[in-house]
Amino acid sequence: MTEHAKLADVFERFAIQQAAGKSPLYETLSRTVARTPELLDLAADTQPGQPAPNMLLGAIHHIIRRGSQHPLATYFTGLEELPEARAGALLTDFCRRHAERIRQTISTRSVQTNEVGRCAVLLPAFAALQQQLDDSHPIRIVDVGASAGLNLLWDRYTYDYGGHRLSLPASDPDTELFCEIKGGTPPLSLDVARFVRPVGIELHPVDITDHEATEWLVSLTWPEQTTRMHTLNRALTLAARTPPTILAGRAEDHLADVVTETPPDRHLVFVFSWSIYQIFGSPGGRERLVDTLAGLSQHRPLHEISIGHFGHNTPRMIMASHNGGMSRSDVVAHCDVYGTWLHWLAKPSGRAPGGRENP
Repeated sequence: MTEHAKLADVFERFAIQQAAGKSPLYETLSRTVARTPELLDLAADTQPGQPAPNMLLGAIHHIIRRGSQHPLATYFTGLEELPEARAGALLTDFCRRHAERIRQTISTRSVQTNEVGRCAVLLPAFAALQQQLDDSHPIRIVDVGASAGLNLLWDRYTYDYGGHRLSLPASDPDTELFCEIKGGTPPLSLDVARFVRPVGIELHPVDITDHEATEWLVSLTWPEQTTRMHTLNRALTLAARTPPTILAGRAEDHLADVVTETPPDRHLVFVFSWSIYQIFGSPGGRERLVDTLAGLSQHRPLHEISIGHFGHNTPRMIMASHNGGMSRSDVVAHCDVYGTWLHWLAKPSGRAPGGRENP
């Protein structure tokens, strides 16, 4: 298979598996790129390891959000659907006019989505962990693959679980996350004061004081996702007031340091939100993560909360403990990639039904 054919297949699969039913515009544009050699040539300049559809469409969205008056921009408002018959000519013309800007963007930037909505499914996991750790010791969260660190601000948001509104002491009433409970009874009661000194780890942290960097973050949201875009902008505003702490560099270089420098009287929990395979590779990334944390647990007990597909169609949340070189993991929930729904599987004790499960 030629490189063109491989890239065309990537765009076709993106249209079918990701955009269909969620973004009619991106579904149409992805199919258009897949059958247009000139556009495939442009998309081929995406950095190795980065998803070409997200990068190319994000770059186009970025230029349009910065004020482009091209006729294609009309369809990014969500008010009018792009006819398949017009897509080829409009997209090709737009990309010709902005080829250098697109090429510069996709060859230097990366996909660093910071999905704030996932905090709505992480909060019950934090509550469940606190129930398990029934002492009074502080809990430190380490968000691995933190992007701009917005999920470290989970205690600043307001939550709505199917009509049950949850406000925390520092919640911003205008930054509200909505999550439907599809099953089970997730724990929602927790003592926020026990969660101290959160920190993120990110290879290339997004500087929230850099307007261009945050604009790129917003441009990576899909045009139809207006609520998600609004929430992201609100979260960025909150973060600008009190920026989260993020360690820049490879996760593998920082994990041991965080374990060492965290006081022994604090529980340490590592959070991976769709970031395991970016850090530890695929296939086998989850296994390599477990081996890494098990090795570090020779020095102290460690906890883990991970969300991802893990080879399944429906995303799942894993809670794991690592102690003395031994690891135990349980699937405690199924959830949506954007955090819009949650099916809690774990019993009130925090243990998954049936005990240990293979994720």
